[in-house]
Amino acid sequence: MTTSQRLLRTLALSAAALGALSLTACGAQTAGGKPAGAEPAMAKPAAAVTATPSPRMISGKDLERHPDPIVRAQAIAVRITNTCAPGTARELPPLPEVSDLAEPATGTPPVPVVPSPPADVPVELPSDLPPPPGPEATVSYDELPLNGVDRCAADAHADRVRAAFAAGAPADEAALRKALAGADYLPESVHRMPGDGALRVRIDLRDLSPNDNLALEVTATATGVRVDAFGAPLPGDPDITEIRRAGRS
Repeated sequence: MTTSQRLLRTLALSAAALGALSLTACGAQTAGGKPAGAEPAMAKPAAAVTATPSPRMISGKDLERHPDPIVRAQAIAVRITNTCAPGTARELPPLPEVSDLAEPATGTPPVPVVPSPPADVPVELPSDLPPPPGPEATVSYDELPLNGVDRCAADAHADRVRAAFAAGAPADEAALRKALAGADYLPESVHRMPGDGALRVRIDLRDLSPNDNLALEVTATATGVRVDAFGAPLPGDPDITEIRRAGRS
């Protein structure tokens, strides 16, 4: 399951849980807001109802401790970006605790089938849809410069990665991946670089971070790790391990 699919699944389960909570609360009352079976002494004007958030809702920095690693990773990336440039990235919607959500017995609900229009009815495309790339379009494999916000976010991520190896250098790739996962960098975002030199991986933050071109290169050293940030081109979505860095192989 891709990163975006996992996040959408989390949000879908959250919405379902909130709907169930609402129905349960409403079912315990009559239409007049009184407990079932109770008769009012006299008719009274309907009082205004003020909505209050469920106590099981979490938001803000609490999302960085959420049980779902996708939610944690996105919450951290959003906070870092908004620290560098307030208001740049939208906050994640509040989510209930994952432990409160019951997994359907049959797995993920089926995706509803949208009927296709009849063959003789032309399908109108959005007027602002960009033209498809021509045969001459090429994918860039050269790194991009980072702007001010990207550089600020990169420095914050680099500090978090170095802190994960404060106890010393990783013994092998498995230890390196375990430490990065402990710092809430998703395993599927960590890619081993080919070659026989020092242990080196790249963390692809293009999918989760509001900084669409941000990536990190982490190299094991004698005492810990070295972290270098660079810009990865987004058009064409080249593999993160194939991006050519300036002055490096």
